[in-house]
Amino acid sequence: MNILHVLSQFEVTGAEAYAAALIDAQIADGHEVVVVSDTFTIPTRATYIAVPIGIRSYSRRIRNIATLTKIIRSKSIDIVHAHSRAASWVSLFATRLTNRPLVSTVHGRQHVHTSSKAFSVYGRDVIAVSPALKEHLVNDLHFRPSDIVVIPNCILFDYWESKRQSATPASVAHEGDCRTILFVGRLTGPKGDVVRLLLDRVLPDILAHRRVQFKTVGGMIVPEDIPQLVKQLNTRMGRDVAELGGFKTDVASDMLAADLIIGSGRVVPEAIVLHKPVIAFGESAYEGPILSSTFRSAVISNFGDTGKPVSPAPDLIRRDILATLDHPPDAAELETLCSLARRKFDVRNVEARIQGVYERAEARLRSPQSIPVLMYHRVLEQGDTTPGHGIWVSASQFRSQLASLKRRGFQTITFRQYERFVRGELTLPSKPIILTFDDGYEDNYRVAFPLLQEHGFSAVIYAVTDRSRRTNFWDAGEPPARLMTDAQMQELQRAGFEIGSHTASHAHLPRESVESVEHEVRLSKETLEQILGQAVISFAYPYGEISDPVKESVREAGYRFAAAADSGPLTLFEDFLEIRRTQVFPWTDRVGFWKKTLPIYLHYKALKSSNG
Repeated sequence: MNILHVLSQFEVTGAEAYAAALIDAQIADGHEVVVVSDTFTIPTRATYIAVPIGIRSYSRRIRNIATLTKIIRSKSIDIVHAHSRAASWVSLFATRLTNRPLVSTVHGRQHVHTSSKAFSVYGRDVIAVSPALKEHLVNDLHFRPSDIVVIPNCILFDYWESKRQSATPASVAHEGDCRTILFVGRLTGPKGDVVRLLLDRVLPDILAHRRVQFKTVGGMIVPEDIPQLVKQLNTRMGRDVAELGGFKTDVASDMLAADLIIGSGRVVPEAIVLHKPVIAFGESAYEGPILSSTFRSAVISNFGDTGKPVSPAPDLIRRDILATLDHPPDAAELETLCSLARRKFDVRNVEARIQGVYERAEARLRSPQSIPVLMYHRVLEQGDTTPGHGIWVSASQFRSQLASLKRRGFQTITFRQYERFVRGELTLPSKPIILTFDDGYEDNYRVAFPLLQEHGFSAVIYAVTDRSRRTNFWDAGEPPARLMTDAQMQELQRAGFEIGSHTASHAHLPRESVESVEHEVRLSKETLEQILGQAVISFAYPYGEISDPVKESVREAGYRFAAAADSGPLTLFEDFLEIRRTQVFPWTDRVGFWKKTLPIYLHYKALKSSNG
């Protein structure tokens, strides 16, 4: 894939660090990458083209659109990824002129005004770097929730770990009379206000109780008043207790030499991987000391960078700094934090998820407007005792339904095939349809499988993986029914069927703890991958129950697609992790089945529901 990243900036920002890490991962995966920006300081293997994207006069914007259009065509760009409002503004028009998909990453809170609410320049495929930022975009700027995917900053964990492991004792902070507090970040904008607060209202009282050295690194542009505040503090204390370290391309040595790091956004996981105590204080919020107990809640605001603006009390900050200096996290706690941060922020995981957004954007341009996704559970032979919850069809019904699909020209696909389509590796049939079966009953193999083969069809089977219980133990209202064996699933896979995950124990996921949900979705994936010998890419929510935290756990576990029941957008490509399905019941007659496979069925059903 040929990828164009577009930024607007006049000094190094978190967006540049994000883009640089992502670009290196994309190039390592074989993609060709071009970067367009006013400046780009961090070394990268991408082709860099300097364009004044940050100049926002309308005449300059028109020229920028023309320049991007020319680059897209001459470099055969497949997708454009913008990283600021100014970048998205020109990219939106350039991609429309060239019929290319646009993905926009929003890194911080946006100015709310009439034009921004009336017209979004970010396109339909938006990445927000935190849940709080998504909430802001939806509530304040009226973005559609289904257009936004939350994907955090990407961090080069291998790089930062190598810095920690190669550090000499002399370069690392050590016990002593004087402790070093390091602020990492820009000195302009709201982050400059953080430094002003520290210098003017927090550090003087700390210096009255401890021997402390305060230092900043990261600011390319220095507002005039900040050096004056440093000078005033040093004069007041009668010695040099504060200094501005300026901009550095490699801040790892300064961070390793610090006893405590203050920062926000990507600075926090970088400090965590260096095993340094860190206090999250960003341009919108103060999250305080980051521990394993506070990590998940602090992630919501991207460690203080994207939450609702709150002014913290200086006394609270002073207490937290003193407590962290006196009682820093122990080695076990730092290792636990490092594990949490790697799972969340490692560039390889983030890059894979962003690739999924690219593919969704591609699908939006090239996919049929509607692909029916049908949901079944059991297929029963005549004479079997029929359950009472309507989660079955008879073999004769199923044969008739398959014949109807065949007669009308439908061809089945799996989510694995759909993934190849959005990657440009496969062409879809003219009338695709996806047949899914929940739970993994043995009758799916024994009864449904031969009928599907008879008609030249395949299906996606979502299996419950608890190896100690091989019946429908979760459903007290149904008679016992056997689940498929490992050998049966392997045979289905060899026949072109897809086996997906339905959790380990068919749990009510929204009622479970975050840890329990993560265990359910990861364990089931790992179990199936051991059985099948290949990656499991799709998941079905038990009972169709879904919540945002559950959805995030499914995404983090590495699933590319997740099937819901009656929730989710009306077209498949709108949200790959909440795919709406249409259930087939034992009372679904021929006309009802015909309606359920119409391209407009979900829209008709939604309209009917909204009208009461």
